This record gives sequence, C-alpha cells and structure tokens, in this order.
Amino acid sequence: MVGGGVSLNALRGAAALSEADARLSSAGNRVSTGRRIDSPRDNGATWSISRRMATEARSFQVVNDSLARGASMLDVAAAGVEQIHDFLATAREKALALRDPSLDEPSKLALVADVKMLVDQVNRVAMQAVFDGKRPLADKLTTGSVTYSQTTYNPVTTAATPASLGGAFVNASGVAAQTFLRDGGATPGRIDLYLDAYGVPDVLEIWQGGARRAATGQGFVGGGAPVAAGTAVSGRSILSFDYNPASGHDIEFRFNEAGSLAGTAWAVDAIALQPLASARPTTNTTSFTVPDVTTSSATGYDFTSDPNGGSELVTSQPLTAEALDLDTIDWTNVGGIFESVEQALNKTRAAGIYFGGRQESFAGLIAQNRLMSDTLATGVGNLVDADLARESARLQALEASASLASQALSIANSQQSWVLGLFN
Repeated sequence: MVGGGVSLNALRGAAALSEADARLSSAGNRVSTGRRIDSPRDNGATWSISRRMATEARSFQVVNDSLARGASMLDVAAAGVEQIHDFLATAREKALALRDPSLDEPSKLALVADVKMLVDQVNRVAMQAVFDGKRPLADKLTTGSVTYSQTTYNPVTTAATPASLGGAFVNASGVAAQTFLRDGGATPGRIDLYLDAYGVPDVLEIWQGGARRAATGQGFVGGGAPVAAGTAVSGRSILSFDYNPASGHDIEFRFNEAGSLAGTAWAVDAIALQPLASARPTTNTTSFTVPDVTTSSATGYDFTSDPNGGSELVTSQPLTAEALDLDTIDWTNVGGIFESVEQALNKTRAAGIYFGGRQESFAGLIAQNRLMSDTLATGVGNLVDADLARESARLQALEASASLASQALSIANSQQSWVLGLFN
C-alpha cells in the first residue's frame, strides 16, 4: 500500500511537470514571437480570420505597386505637357509677330524658321516622354499615307461696308461666349462674314430686329428671312444674309451664346456688305495625301486599383506634331500658322487638364489603399499579438510552477527509493 501510494504520487508529479512544461513552452513561444495566436492549434477560428485579413492587407500593397507605376507614368506625361506648352506658347508669340504687316521678308523668314524649330522640339518631347515602354504623349504610332482636307476661302472687302460694321470687327477674335453689337448702316445689301473656328467647334448666330438671320450649320435664306438655331462647326465657313435697314440697324453677333466652351478659339477674317445681286462667296475644300506619315492615336493603359480586380484607365493624349496638325502647316499662310499653333495650344491645355485630374485620382486611390492596408494590419495585430508585459509575468510564474513540479517529482521518486530500500 505504501509503495503503491508513493508510486501514485510520482505519477501525479510527472503529469504535473509535463503540464507545467507545456504551459511554459507555450508562454515562451508567445513571448519570443510576440503573438498570442501563432498557429491553428492556438485558436483555429481566430487564426483563420487573421490570415485572411493579413492576405487582404498585402493585396492592397500589391495594388498600390500597380497604381504607383501609373502615377509615375502620369508624372512623366505631365512634365512633357508642360514642356510642350512652353514651346507652343513661344511659337504662338512668333506666329503673332508674323502677322505684323510692317515686317520685311527676311524677318518673316527668320520667324518662320523659329516656329519650325519649336514644332520639332514639340515632336521630340512627345516622342521621348516614355515610362515603362509606354508613350502617353505619342501612342499608338503607325506609319502610312494620310489624306488631309483643307477648307479655304478668299475674303472679300468692299468700300460699301460701313466702318461701324467692318473696320471695328474684322480680325476680331476671341474665346468662349461673346456677343458683339454693330451698326449695319443705312445701305441695304447682303452681308457676308468669314469665320474661322480653329479650337473646339463654335456656334455663331447673327441677329437683326429680334430674328436670327444667319447661323453656323444653316444654309443661306434669301430676303433676310429667319433661320434655325446654329450648330457648332470647326474650320472655315461663310455666313451670309440679306440686310434690310428697315428691320433695324443694330446687328448682334452671338458667339457660343449657350455657354462658354473650354478650348474654343475663333476669328473673323473679314466682313463685307455687297449688292444683293452679287454672287455669294463660297468655301473651297481641297484634299492632299502625304506619304510615310507617322501617326499617333489614343491608347488606354489599365492599372489595378483594388484587390477585387478593379482598374483605373489612363488614356494617352497624343501631342506629336502630327497629332497637333502641325506637320501640315502652310508656311506661306501667315494667318494659318497662327491658327494652327493656337489650336495646338488648346489641345495641349486639354491634355494637361486630363493628366492633372488623373494624377489627383491616382494619389487619392494610393492613399485610400494605404489606409486600408494599415487598418487591416492593425486588426490582425489586435487578434493575434500578445500582451508582452502580461505574458512575461505569466512566463515567470510558469517557470516557478515548473520548478516546483520538478522538485515534487524528485521528492516522490526519492520516497519510493527509500521504501524499496527497506525490502532490501
């Protein structure tokens, strides 16, 4: 009986020591790893949730790597747009100087050479704005023959045109929505206005006596009868109507009356009052083909924006000389040079607005994804991280408990040896 009791105490001591060692090992692992949940054995459900959250956190980081590449491409594009705009602004100044009628021929040739050089610089910047093989200012490039159409007219001026109508209005130009009020004079006849809309499409309506007498996109109506509302047009066009002073001398020229249009640019090249019986002026459209032209077209680049497969699209904005229609300039047409450069500037500003908006969007997405990743990482920590101060105190207590269990087992084994010695 005594021997059996001593043996049972030894077994209990061994079990206590084994349990104390297991608890000590677990506590030591929590202190060394800093985690309360380190494997499914610690808590399967919590471990599964924490792993899923950790995976999502890393997914947001991977997504941001893609967005960062997109942001870098946008930075390259925006820098290129700034350079191109600066070159075109300088070219516009020189093209404007070309319109000075007092310039001699050598001065004009020098200015034309400067504009050509600036156009070459524009093309070079657009082609060299490359990031990760992508050309946001020149994609997509193809080479082949291109057919162009050009509309021209021969402006007519007459001595019959009153100064109040022609002298103060010819060569007028502007942007967005504007209205001009002019005195048509006391002489009846047909008024012809030569309009050049070289930015985004423009609308011009001519009103007299409370009626719309002419409008872009509408055909000529004789007798001064009203016409329908104008439609937006690009390029050169001629507006004509029969003018009757009896309906009122005041004539309104309403440009883009419906509202301001971003990128609009127009000019009145001439206005003339002619006899009703005179032939109405017309525009001439000619076509010509240029071989071996490298053309560019807009291409879309997708960048991953969220872990669920969403993406952000960046569309290239070609600003090569070809894309800006600067490669077909008639260098003998002083007015045409200015108009071409002005139109190229408008396209460049539009590209700058687009890339600026995309930069802001990408920066917002990157910040949002970073916040989500940090929030998930914090959540994972809340689930699995150990309270090191508490675990250290517990480790010390378990070490003491294990030491006591070891001593108890040693005593139990010693008692058993003493009893067995009596039988010897």
